[in-house]
Amino acid sequence: MPYPCLTLLLLLLITSANLVQASSKVLLLNSYHPQYTWTEELTHGVRNALAKDIAQENIYIEYMDKRRYIDDPVYNQKLIDLLQYKFSKNIPDIIIASDDAAYRFMLQYGDTLFPNIPIVFCGVNVFDPSDLTNNPNITGIAEGMDIEGNLNLITQVQPKVKKIILIGDTTGLGLRMVGAAEKIKNLWQKKSSKKHIEITILDDFSLPELYNTLGQLPADTAVLLMAIHKDRLGAYFSFQEDLPKLSASSSVPVYGMWGSLMINNGAIGGMMNDPYQHGSNAAKMALRILAGTAVKDITVKESALYQPKFDFLQLQRFHINEKQLPPNSKIYNKPDSFYLKNKSLIDSSIAIFIFLSFIIALLYRNILQRKNAQNKLYQFNIDLENTVRERTLELEKSNEELQKASALMSSFAHTDSLTSLSNRRSANQEIPTYMKRHSISQQGFVLGIVDIDHFKKINDNYGHQIGDDILIELAQTLNNSLRPNDRVYRWGGEEFIIALPETSMHEATAICQRLSKNIAAISIDNISNITVSIGITSLQKHDSYDSIIHRADTALYQAKENGRDQIVTG
Repeated sequence: MPYPCLTLLLLLLITSANLVQASSKVLLLNSYHPQYTWTEELTHGVRNALAKDIAQENIYIEYMDKRRYIDDPVYNQKLIDLLQYKFSKNIPDIIIASDDAAYRFMLQYGDTLFPNIPIVFCGVNVFDPSDLTNNPNITGIAEGMDIEGNLNLITQVQPKVKKIILIGDTTGLGLRMVGAAEKIKNLWQKKSSKKHIEITILDDFSLPELYNTLGQLPADTAVLLMAIHKDRLGAYFSFQEDLPKLSASSSVPVYGMWGSLMINNGAIGGMMNDPYQHGSNAAKMALRILAGTAVKDITVKESALYQPKFDFLQLQRFHINEKQLPPNSKIYNKPDSFYLKNKSLIDSSIAIFIFLSFIIALLYRNILQRKNAQNKLYQFNIDLENTVRERTLELEKSNEELQKASALMSSFAHTDSLTSLSNRRSANQEIPTYMKRHSISQQGFVLGIVDIDHFKKINDNYGHQIGDDILIELAQTLNNSLRPNDRVYRWGGEEFIIALPETSMHEATAICQRLSKNIAAISIDNISNITVSIGITSLQKHDSYDSIIHRADTALYQAKENGRDQIVTG
């Protein structure tokens, strides 16, 4: 009997371990911003690697935005305060630090912000093992910089090269990269086969100066872009916006190491790494630690995998033959090889086809002209009879189109273009009619104004596109939540008017409570718990349209003053 008991005990232990792992909290601290292609793909790699083992709500992702706020002590302190506040209760079980800024931030502040929490770093370009001498709770994957590999690659791709310019900047990370490049440059140039090649490091420039410099380089030159965060004047450098301009202005090829940032943005290629795989490998290392492996038992990997990658369009631009590339090179944007192999034959065939088509078209046109001349006399009488009939039909058609256009213009004039609800003009015409009808019938009529709480903050924090998506979803929710005879209008901005005919104040309050509940269930782009303030009032004996609107607006104002997310009657 001991074996069944032992088996049950093992099953219980395995189940417990899985539950602990599934409930673990992982913080991914990114150095840069989510729109930065490198960060976006690395984050994607981390999320996918964690997806099977960590619940999505337990993956916390923070962006330090250190490309745009690099070397800013005030911003750095606010970042410390923010992380300290956010994670004082939701303490992560492990932290993944992506790229140099996050890695060095954790080296300096990790013990204060997250004492005894294991850290896995990745994407570190300039890694010094001595940094971890007193940090036994840190391991990871250094991205490194394959500067030497790219120098060798350039001499293979451009065998006549005489000068290679390495470009960096004077930010914190830029200075570390330039320092590493200086050491590699000195060692590389000592090789007998490389002594004739001059290597220059350029790190003090404005972007216009850089464009001008690269535009005047001789053909026996190549450029290796290490990284640029800001120029000498503090102008931000965007790989998506500025690299294509830099490449277009350059008279020589621009090489790089960061695949997703540079391929398709003007770089010819280089020994490049893959941010998605880099993030995935770091996340797998974090899962090993969460599963019980000690941090000290996981060796730091001091370099990522770099592979030769090239842009076919840039190879063509600089007349570089594919035979000059390493045999394992990956080439992007390469067209169908069948066309390239048969280009002359295909182009000749197309030219002959176009010429023959032109001759056939001329012959066909001549035949048609002859037939038309023969039929002209016969058609004359028929055309004369048809002219009156066609003019009559045209007039009828024009009249129908004018009626349709009039109806369409009327619809546009009374419909809100964003939400497809009736607009303020429509409300100004219809609500007085409702009031008149219910004054005569003496049945209840309630008017309400609905206002989205803190909508300006949503626009400021997430952008106007997300704000518009929320307005559209809220309008649909209002339409779906009201009764068939009720009406909803977009009053303007984030305010909506609801008209509730044949309704008492008690019923109107219940309806508005249902509206608030349904609106709170809306979730747009991870924005949830959207609330509204509602002011409602019922039709009084001597009410005018302006007076009932004013009363509802006063009730809405009171709802906001009382703290929002509530219904106030007026």
